[in-house]
Amino acid sequence: MNVLRPRLIKQPRFLLMYSALQFAPEEMAKPDGSLSLCYLAGALREAKYDVDILDVSVGNAKDKLEDTFFRTTRLTSGLIRCGMSRERIIEEIADYDVIGISSIFTTQTSMVLDLIRLVKEVAPEKLVISGGVNARNLRNRFFNAGVDLICLSEAEVTIVQIAEALRGLRPLVEVRGIAFQDDAGREVINPQGPIVMNLDDLPFPAWDMLPNDKYWELSRPHGGQFPAGQRIQYAALQTTRGCPFQCLYCHISKEEENSPFGETGTFRMKSVGRVIEEMNRLKDLGAQHLFFEDDSLFAKKKRAYTLFESVRHMGFELADVNGINICHLMKNDRKGKLTVDNEFLENLSAAGFRWLHLPFESGNKRLIEKYSTSKWNIEKTDTASMIRGCTDAGIHTAGNYIIGYPDETIDEIYTTVLSAKRHVEEGLNHAAIFAMVPFPGTKIYDMCVEADMLDPDFDTDLMKWTKSTLKNTPVAPEALEYMRQLAWLTVNRRDFVEYKIGMRVNRPVEG
Repeated sequence: MNVLRPRLIKQPRFLLMYSALQFAPEEMAKPDGSLSLCYLAGALREAKYDVDILDVSVGNAKDKLEDTFFRTTRLTSGLIRCGMSRERIIEEIADYDVIGISSIFTTQTSMVLDLIRLVKEVAPEKLVISGGVNARNLRNRFFNAGVDLICLSEAEVTIVQIAEALRGLRPLVEVRGIAFQDDAGREVINPQGPIVMNLDDLPFPAWDMLPNDKYWELSRPHGGQFPAGQRIQYAALQTTRGCPFQCLYCHISKEEENSPFGETGTFRMKSVGRVIEEMNRLKDLGAQHLFFEDDSLFAKKKRAYTLFESVRHMGFELADVNGINICHLMKNDRKGKLTVDNEFLENLSAAGFRWLHLPFESGNKRLIEKYSTSKWNIEKTDTASMIRGCTDAGIHTAGNYIIGYPDETIDEIYTTVLSAKRHVEEGLNHAAIFAMVPFPGTKIYDMCVEADMLDPDFDTDLMKWTKSTLKNTPVAPEALEYMRQLAWLTVNRRDFVEYKIGMRVNRPVEG
């Protein structure tokens, strides 16, 4: 399809897709199921367009998990693919005019590009759209695979404008916030329109379009630790967007005013009433565990206190494995000393919080200041009291740690590993230890390419939290990968290690 001269479609039908997934044999396999497509589907449905969501990794009601998620194929890269067969994908896309494919995670790029190529091979007339932080920052690779349009920012408004353009109500090439190629193969970027500042104006996400029964049958949410064989009826929600911090390894660090992506890094909130309505909708769907996907859930602490005081009666078990900041669990006492905010922790516990993942990021003050916006005070934070305070409130904690920053020394790595070990001894349920991955769309990615520490044509399959993709670093990549794996195995308790090993891609669900 020539994107500059699209055919008119009276009532375009949209299929929004998560691709098949690929994992290394030692990795823990989990579905994507991110909120991105739920919001876009909600926007299209609100505008009265036909839309469906298909998660290729698990399939839909016609499929069994043994034919999708557990239908594994070893790829030439050595990775293992899990998802629907080529024939089933072709069958499912047949009745749709527009195929939208999410690409958030760089490590899954190959699977997304394969899906784009398949669609264009069997149905070149279909309009193929992609979006997400990965797609917008690897645009050439996506255009070369055959994608027609790339959404550059939050796309609830954009996707509806695309639908209107297909109906002839506006020129497609004038839709704000998209990239495409002209007839000569040159990239054209349309300026980004204003982003949604009042998040109550967003459509309600279409959670009901997700294959929730399959997610719950697998019971592999993005974090926490649950008893073997337990059915976890979980869902994700988001009460804010953006973040007050600008960590260099996060895409928010580049989502600024006048950027091609718009100022989406600006911290914005939904009202308490809107969040309660979303939680009620998830309860009606059968969700029992809610995972908050905010980048900084407690950034406005008074709002957070009011929100979670207001939902105590709902009976959810709550978790945040993505957007907690340590500083928000602390307070200044009357003497100006930094102490644990036990009252706030008790409020969270009463609301149903059972898991908080704490982003320690490093055990080194220098690295926190340089890469992590000084977002917590290593010298003044009593981590033992904070972890104990969470435990006493009935909240399990996990910690996130990064090793292998571009200029990190082996002594600094050792300090971080010892910090993780100490935190587990202080009561942390487990420590997640990541190798530094400079994902496209972050400032640290630009720094590494400029310093010849990362090749611009890097292999996306290597962009994994277990791998070191950098070169010319103080610690050799092979040594860092060995240290990371050894640290993860030795810092954590055996029961947690075995729990995670049970989620490897080539292992069936137990229980």
